[in-house]
Amino acid sequence: MTDNLNQLAGQMVALFRRAVPLANAEMDAIIQSGERDANRIEHQLDHMLGFCCDPDMLLAFKRLCRYYYGIDPVATAGYVHAYREMWDMPDDAENEEASV
Repeated sequence: MTDNLNQLAGQMVALFRRAVPLANAEMDAIIQSGERDANRIEHQLDHMLGFCCDPDMLLAFKRLCRYYYGIDPVATAGYVHAYREMWDMPDDAENEEASV
């Protein structure tokens, strides 16, 4: 069973390693072209959100959120909230509240 778990974990890591460069390429294309199509941007954010446990993907997600904030701050806030619900750890939220 341990071998199966190790194999599955290895496959997941490989999937994440492939997803990050693809997401970065699409994010760069959106930002460099000055894209304002909410559907395209939100489609990309939706795809990235599921991979944000990876630090490199999280950086790309944050960068695209910063860009999108200038276009639609309300929708961007929704993506930040979705990230926090999905990936923030309870201890992280407590530490943030204590530092405010």
